[in-house]
Amino acid sequence: MTSQTALYDDLKQATLPESKRDIALELLSKTNKRQYLDECLRILKSEAVIIMLDDSHRGVLRDKCLSYYDDPKRDKAGLLRESLTRLLVYIEHPDDVDIYKLGVDTYYLQPIDDVAQNLRAVALAGLAPIDLSLACLYATKFLGEDYTSVFNCEPAMTAVDVLVQANQRLPIYQFLLSRGIHMAQTKRGELAGKAVESLGSNFPQGLYESLIGMYQEIDQPTAIMGIINAIIDDRQFALYDQLENIILDTRDDDLRRYGLVMMSASRDSDLTERLLRLARLAKYDHIHLFIEAIEVCNHEDREHTLDQLRKRL
Repeated sequence: MTSQTALYDDLKQATLPESKRDIALELLSKTNKRQYLDECLRILKSEAVIIMLDDSHRGVLRDKCLSYYDDPKRDKAGLLRESLTRLLVYIEHPDDVDIYKLGVDTYYLQPIDDVAQNLRAVALAGLAPIDLSLACLYATKFLGEDYTSVFNCEPAMTAVDVLVQANQRLPIYQFLLSRGIHMAQTKRGELAGKAVESLGSNFPQGLYESLIGMYQEIDQPTAIMGIINAIIDDRQFALYDQLENIILDTRDDDLRRYGLVMMSASRDSDLTERLLRLARLAKYDHIHLFIEAIEVCNHEDREHTLDQLRKRL
């Protein structure tokens, strides 16, 4: 029997993706040494190797993942289960639903925060193609939780994707009304922005205007970026006046720059005309922002407008 050390050495020396896959799976099945586990998972998740995984490789991944659910102290932060679950999600076999159900219920509460957000996100992504109704229930739960990562807003970001996939936008709207402001004000504005974008172009205009007003009042950049994207990408012409107000009224110059550049890059004639009109009325402190935006637009008055702005500096 080949020793773990020998397998590890073989893995480091292997060059062919198929060889790397087979050695990594064999070592993974035998070892509990963290150094070896991390290397096996790194290899298996690599672009060249992961495409070579199929149903025949599930057994090793399942057994290892379930072993950590049986003895979670060996994987306190859930990082090993997260990696193993990602590999199973890639393979996409419905019989792995048991692992996904374990994953969406896994929390590891540290003194300050939970550290299993990514595990729940991956498990939710795996659950959705198998049992979309159940996945939507968990997605709705995750949208309202304080245990949402301040680093990547997971698992709530995946929850939004699942609900959109199921054409279930009511929980997203309810989240924006009840919890979105809190998320935006606690370093998770990206989630609120994504939720707004996900409502779609058919969302009632009056309700959309009300939401815009709520989030414009707190002036949180990453949340407002989602509103800007939604208005421009969906060509919501009736909201163009509010778009102007958002860009002009924000206290954040980076957000203002973003909004102006998005107007310019939209290749929408109405937005371009509005951009040029706003440029002619720009405050002195905003001239450089308008110059940056107009430099990337495509309009017959582009050079003339740029000349006029530069003369004001």
